[in-house]
Amino acid sequence: MSMKRPLFLMAVAASLFVGDSARASYNYATSLSILSVSPGGTITNGTTGANVVVGGTTLFLSNVARTALFVPGANTLNIGDVAVTTTTASPAGDTFTVTYQDVFSLTNTPPPGTSASQNFTVTGVLTLTGINTGNGTIVNNYNAPTSGSFTLGGVGFTGSADNFGNPTINGAPGSLGGTIITTFNAVPEPASFVMLGLGIGGIGLLGFRKARAQT
Repeated sequence: MSMKRPLFLMAVAASLFVGDSARASYNYATSLSILSVSPGGTITNGTTGANVVVGGTTLFLSNVARTALFVPGANTLNIGDVAVTTTTASPAGDTFTVTYQDVFSLTNTPPPGTSASQNFTVTGVLTLTGINTGNGTIVNNYNAPTSGSFTLGGVGFTGSADNFGNPTINGAPGSLGGTIITTFNAVPEPASFVMLGLGIGGIGLLGFRKARAQT
C-alpha cells in the first residue's frame, strides 16, 4: 500500500494543529483630548477628537481605530490624526503650545488566548511656531514613559510611542505614531490534539495492516 494516504492525513492534522495555534489578532481605538494651550486659545473636546483655535490657526486631533492586526508580529500604529489649518497670512504667524492626552484602548481577540481589553494613556506636547499660510513648523514630544511591555489575554505586547508624521499646513494631515510588537506562546486547542492524534493513529493503523498482509 502506498504511503501517500497516511502522509496526507498527517499533513492535514498538522495544518490544523498549526492553524489553531496561529489565529490571534488585536484591535485598538484612541480617544484624544486637549488638556491645555499656551499662551491661550479656544479648546473643544468632543467624541471624535479635539481642536484648538489660536489666532487664525486651528489644530485638529482626530481619533482613530484599527482592527485585525495579527499576532505574532510588528506593526507601526497611527494613534491619532493631526491636521492644521490657518488663515493667518505672512509675515504674521501664530505660535503656541498644546498639551494633549491620548487614551489608547487595546483589545486582544482570541483564539487563541482570551478576550481582554486595557486602556493606556499617552500624553505629549505639540509646539506650533510661526504658523501662517506659507510657513510654520510643528514639533511633537511624547511625555515619559513612552514605552512598556505587558501581557493581555495571553499575548505579550511591547509598545512604544516613538514617531510623528508632520502635517502639511492647510493640506494633508499627519499622525501621532507608535509601534507594537506582539508575541504568543501558542497552546493548541483540544480539537487540534484530536486531529493530530487521528492523523498519527491513521498512519499507525495503515502500517499495522500492511505488516499483517505481508505475513
